[in-house]
Amino acid sequence: MNALNCPNCGAAMPAYSAKAEVVSCDFCGTSFRLSNTFTPEPDMGDLLLGADFGNRIMPGWEVVNEDKLTFHKGSPSELRGRFAPQVNSYYALKSSGLLDNFDASVSIKFTEGDKEWIRAGFYTRFTPAGGYGFMVSAQASYVFGSFVKDEKGELVFQKMMAWAYHSALKPGLNINNRLRVMCNGDSFRVYLNGVLAGSFKDSKFALGKLHLAVEPSAKSTMEIAFSDLQLREVPK
Repeated sequence: MNALNCPNCGAAMPAYSAKAEVVSCDFCGTSFRLSNTFTPEPDMGDLLLGADFGNRIMPGWEVVNEDKLTFHKGSPSELRGRFAPQVNSYYALKSSGLLDNFDASVSIKFTEGDKEWIRAGFYTRFTPAGGYGFMVSAQASYVFGSFVKDEKGELVFQKMMAWAYHSALKPGLNINNRLRVMCNGDSFRVYLNGVLAGSFKDSKFALGKLHLAVEPSAKSTMEIAFSDLQLREVPK
């Protein structure tokens, strides 16, 4: 059995913690709930769609910018990408079908790039008319908001939560951080390494595709690895 670690500071928790429903870290004081899946997150619903990043063919997903991606078997398997400098986002993957309510999570590891600018995450319920964006950075910061059309008909990102540092995220390169986004009707929740980082209600977009998105620096190449992508039913 793997050791249970605090999702906030990473410190090891004592063995008796596994028997409790709510535990507190002796080092940083963070309290969190243990679920039936033995993670410091809310219980997870049934798996709707996973992704084997060791294989280029992933039923239910469309690979985007395949020339920039490589697929690596392992435990876990990884989808690795190398992206040239660009002002706008790249897509690495998107769902084949339209999605409304779901619980999506993925592990993100930045391996090369300008740490002050590189970021990645989910675009949800995304269509040509707009959608929502949830991103984390190599600086241990995060942001979320919605894409809406401006007067010229171009999509612009409106921040609901401006870029902010979060103690649950781990900064730097070659370090995994897990992003989890729950969309349920007009309600949204954002978890960072198992810690609730934000919630909001918005009804602009009810249906669209799920994208894995990458934002490199405008001046330097970025490398990234995704692993353990899960799309689940919203927990009851």
